[in-house]
Amino acid sequence: MSHAYKAVGWNRQKRIYDRILVGGVLGYLGLFVALTLAAKPHATVETALIRAFGTAALLLLHLALAIGPLARLDRRFLPLLYNRRHLGVVTFLLGLAHGGFALVQFHALGDLPPLVSVLVSNTRFASLAHFPFQQLGLAALVILFLMAATSHDFWLANLSAPVWKALHMGVYFAYGLLVAHVALGVLQAETSPLLAGALGLGLVTLTGVHLVAGWRERRGDGECPRTPEADGFVEVCRLGEIPENRARIATLGGERVAVFRWDGKLSAVSNVCRHQNGPLGEGRVIDGCITCPWHGYQYRPETGASPPPFTEKVPTYRVRLVADRVLLHPQALPPETFVEPAVLGTGGPAPATEPGDFYVGYQKTAPAGTAGFVRRLVAALLAGAGALAVLLAMAQQPFADASFEYGTVRTFTGVLEERPYPTLGVRAPGEVPRRSLLVVPGKFGAAELVAGLDGVAVSLQGRRIRRGGVTMVEVVPGSLQRGAASAGEAGAEVSLGRASLDGEIVDSKCWLGVMNPGEGKPHRDCAVRCLSGGAPPALIVRRGQHAGRVVLLTRADGGPLGREILPFVAEPVRVAGELRRRGESLLLRIEGGIERR
Repeated sequence: MSHAYKAVGWNRQKRIYDRILVGGVLGYLGLFVALTLAAKPHATVETALIRAFGTAALLLLHLALAIGPLARLDRRFLPLLYNRRHLGVVTFLLGLAHGGFALVQFHALGDLPPLVSVLVSNTRFASLAHFPFQQLGLAALVILFLMAATSHDFWLANLSAPVWKALHMGVYFAYGLLVAHVALGVLQAETSPLLAGALGLGLVTLTGVHLVAGWRERRGDGECPRTPEADGFVEVCRLGEIPENRARIATLGGERVAVFRWDGKLSAVSNVCRHQNGPLGEGRVIDGCITCPWHGYQYRPETGASPPPFTEKVPTYRVRLVADRVLLHPQALPPETFVEPAVLGTGGPAPATEPGDFYVGYQKTAPAGTAGFVRRLVAALLAGAGALAVLLAMAQQPFADASFEYGTVRTFTGVLEERPYPTLGVRAPGEVPRRSLLVVPGKFGAAELVAGLDGVAVSLQGRRIRRGGVTMVEVVPGSLQRGAASAGEAGAEVSLGRASLDGEIVDSKCWLGVMNPGEGKPHRDCAVRCLSGGAPPALIVRRGQHAGRVVLLTRADGGPLGREILPFVAEPVRVAGELRRRGESLLLRIEGGIERR
């Protein structure tokens, strides 16, 4: 117990636990990222980190939620329960890192503040398939933040145990939000059954241990069936059923009561610890005090009050011993009410066998049986985490052969074209013109940069973005210079007739290589921001004659599309209009709108 709110004094066990926790987390992150980059050579570091932090947070959350019911089923899990707060805080920090990287990756450097972008980029709440999963993750992160921020006993004492407990029960709501976040997000893009199976197995396992622990608790909560005495006392057990310095738990009036046998006496108190509603009846009398097995809070058996200077107190009950029959009065007395203990006579029945090792977290060493179990358990958890890192990393879909030369600045020369989207065209004598779409840093197109320079020869510096035979240049601000003379005509458009194409609308900047993957529902919010900022919209054709091609989309008059395209991003669509070729590029002048498929 701690009398003052101050920095936690870690004991040897807690230091070991924290080192293993931090080491295990760092090992998982390093293994996941290394395997992702080694097995998926076109993956970006940012994507690998986002996925590593996200999977690590979800795995730790499963463990944190499982510890409670497991400790109810087997007392040897109590060392993990004692340190569960640290596990919860680390889970939040991993979730914060996941959310922070994703916020920067998908929402920063655009036309809206990042948090506003999270809330408004996708509002398809009426569609299950297209439901905005990122808002669910944000809501879960807020709940985990509140829990981490109030994890100290200062908040427990000032909010009161019932309010604090109710607040922290919100973790189950956060867990539900995160399951939906994953199911409606990455699992709609990653088709590996292993990923869906891992999430389903975690959900089923977690639900199962809670149901089994609840069933076991409920089975022991039956009211004492014996007829009350004339003065209201009820027989709860026989004296020989109570171990020395331990308790027998009985349920009276819907409340659990712990009857302790200690120093030749019997006393009864409420089973609910004032700290975190821990089970006092599963504790032990140490140094004359009932000691809670969860965190070591102590109470005097006769009064239910903690020894000074501590102030916690629990209700007491009147207890009577008739022969070897233990009787309780079901009416609880106010906390700190002194009740004379029932004195055991000589020659009575021997106490029941001690129910195994007793562990309290503040002790310097755990009992041998518990310590050995925990060592084996931790080793199994670390091995399982490593195996999951390997499986989850390898189960990711292959990444596209796309690149963004972020650290390499090149010089480009050619003729600028403003419509439909800024393009730099280069043609050597006798060759087909080669065009590179132009954008600027962040989630913006280059329309303002090239305004009034249509047909003008220029030189500029930029970073090349490339996928397949399609290229784009991210122009370095201030590097564009007019050339000495016109470089000549860059080529005209050729009509290929009307076409109806099925595919997915993406922002060409990310799809070509700035982000990988740059398509699908997980990338939708980023694509909305890029297209809002003027990045050229493109259709990735999924079926038919042009399957696999990227087709730039324009208005019917050949002008650039605006925000009218945003509701259809990252969804299966059919687009019809006039298909045209300009050099090696395909363009579709949309006529008649966009149809969802």
